[in-house]
Amino acid sequence: MKFYFYKICSFFVFCISVCYAISLPPNKSIPAVFVFGDSIVDTGNNNGLKTIAKVNYPPYGKDFMGGIPTGRFSNGKVPSDFLVEELGIKDLLPAYLDPTLQSEDLITGVNFASGGAGYDPLTSELAKVISLDGQVILFKEYIVKLTELVGEDRKNEILANSLFMLVTGANDITNTYFGMPLRKSYYDVPSYADLLVNFASSFVQDLYGLGARRIGMFGIPPIGCLPSQRTLKGGEERQCVDNLNQAAQLFNNKLEAYSSSQGNKLPNSRLVYVDTYKVLLDVIDNPQRYGFKIADKGCCGTGKIEVAELCTYTCSSDSDYIFWDSFHLTEKAYKLLVHQILVQHLNSFFADMNVPRNKSIPAVVVFGDSIVDTGNNNGLTTIGKVNYPPYGKDFMGGKPTGRFFHVYLISVEELGIKELLPAYLDPTLQAEDLITGVNFASGGAGYDPLTSEIANVISLSGQLKMFKEYIVKLKEIVGEDRKNEILANSLYILVVGSNDITNTYFSTQLRKSYYDISSYADFLLNYGSSFVKDLYEIGARRIGVFGIPPIGCLPSQRTLKGGEERQCVDYLNQAALLFNSKLAADLSSLGNKLPNSRLVYVDIYNLPLDVINNPQKYGFKIADKGCCGTGQIEVAELCRFACSSDSDYVFWDSFHLTEKAYRLLVHKILVQHLSSFF
Repeated sequence: MKFYFYKICSFFVFCISVCYAISLPPNKSIPAVFVFGDSIVDTGNNNGLKTIAKVNYPPYGKDFMGGIPTGRFSNGKVPSDFLVEELGIKDLLPAYLDPTLQSEDLITGVNFASGGAGYDPLTSELAKVISLDGQVILFKEYIVKLTELVGEDRKNEILANSLFMLVTGANDITNTYFGMPLRKSYYDVPSYADLLVNFASSFVQDLYGLGARRIGMFGIPPIGCLPSQRTLKGGEERQCVDNLNQAAQLFNNKLEAYSSSQGNKLPNSRLVYVDTYKVLLDVIDNPQRYGFKIADKGCCGTGKIEVAELCTYTCSSDSDYIFWDSFHLTEKAYKLLVHQILVQHLNSFFADMNVPRNKSIPAVVVFGDSIVDTGNNNGLTTIGKVNYPPYGKDFMGGKPTGRFFHVYLISVEELGIKELLPAYLDPTLQAEDLITGVNFASGGAGYDPLTSEIANVISLSGQLKMFKEYIVKLKEIVGEDRKNEILANSLYILVVGSNDITNTYFSTQLRKSYYDISSYADFLLNYGSSFVKDLYEIGARRIGVFGIPPIGCLPSQRTLKGGEERQCVDYLNQAALLFNSKLAADLSSLGNKLPNSRLVYVDIYNLPLDVINNPQKYGFKIADKGCCGTGQIEVAELCRFACSSDSDYVFWDSFHLTEKAYRLLVHKILVQHLSSFF
């Protein structure tokens, strides 16, 4: 008998151990939770089915209330239960098909998940379980019952404000694709991932059409590290299986891109991608750090292959194990991980960008280069300014403002502070603008003073001088106490470094003659560290420092240094990665030395690189050229005309992104890093 018939369900969700419920944003509520998916979240819907994918017998449930096997694929509670428990809704999330289900349970949510299910209908068919389509049918039946209980208006209110969780996909890859030839004969991994995302899209649209608005889509965990997959495909040493993990990551990237783009097309929806790969992989790679001893075997049987009916006896101490059987986690591991998900993602289910409760960001202050300059160079005698068309063609009124892109960035907009962040040197700047923050960035600047000198723009020391001048003005407007409060609670962003490497180091001999790239990175870090310390001494506490993006993939660098085929320039990207690793370490160390500071390293390398490598995934068509001119070299004064459809392009000119690409990047940064500033 082949083992894949016992690969009942393989997906993971995450939860952290705490003794209190998660806090919701102010004036927000979650009346109910609804879960769809597979065995990670199934709480007993398969019990009445004729399938091997059910576990309503010992030793499953041995640590559940009264030691009763309920059909949950673990020794105790599963993520569905911890979700409602931590949200303070109820202790357990009952299966919709539980014959003991009470009417009052319907009001606060139920579970439709079926162990063994997948996005692919074939996955559920092979396992003889309830497909996603079948789960939607059950949900429609539930809605009728709910309406009878609470009425139409309350039913609509519950659906619109509840949390909907979709947890599936691992069975599709481990079982249906890699476990048998039925799909592999027709699809390679990328095209099969696209097929799964299409099914996911249809499911989400069905939920939305029925009234759901807050929908969480869980990615696939590191399925190559499942004990069963290590045994079957990991060789004699039972290593994690790379091709399975890579397939999971590929699908996750596509699902995340879909959730980001589709969320903008469904009015009033909050479609949230939940990463379940990285955190579980870290637990598996570092079990002792999380209080576990064994990560490569399950507690059940030998721990290497047993699941469901093969699980006939257990280890003596399941709390030592990450895995309960060869596919599913222990209750301890699930509890450890679900809280983490809620802490990281809960705010994303509510409109706009939410600052943690009892916290505020009164202002945003930005320093750096052309990526964030909103017009400070306009009055300078420099070629590093763009206060002329076609720059700003999609800005308010089509006006060129000195922004090195054709519209505007939206960090202050997403934070709900104001619509635009004005340049400090804007002659139309109003006193009230100072209170909520201004921009000191200067296109062409760098950490290295020589970089700014060559471009004849405002260096970081010059930007700091203007900031000190700003503080004097702010104090005159709001007084000493309020000024100190604004400085301590505002968000400070530093975006710089690309010009140092592309221009000063690799395009001239002025620094290259004295430094190798590693020592030049250290040289830049010394200036960066001094700048951060200066900000801190002046009163700043929440400081975000951006890394360098994949500068080797800029259209200009492809043209100048990428050969005839205009490939990404590896040595430039490697230099960026080297600097970024040093920057992250330096900020971590410095943060420990500056009391009450929150120094946050912001990665802007990996997401842009993925967008560039996979433009279609993010809704773009062209990633190796800019919209401006030929797109291969033009920037600033060389940019005389623009393409007809800038929304197709990742890059606006040969150095800067389009508004569409910046919007994607900034939103992801805020979602990922905002909570780190508190």
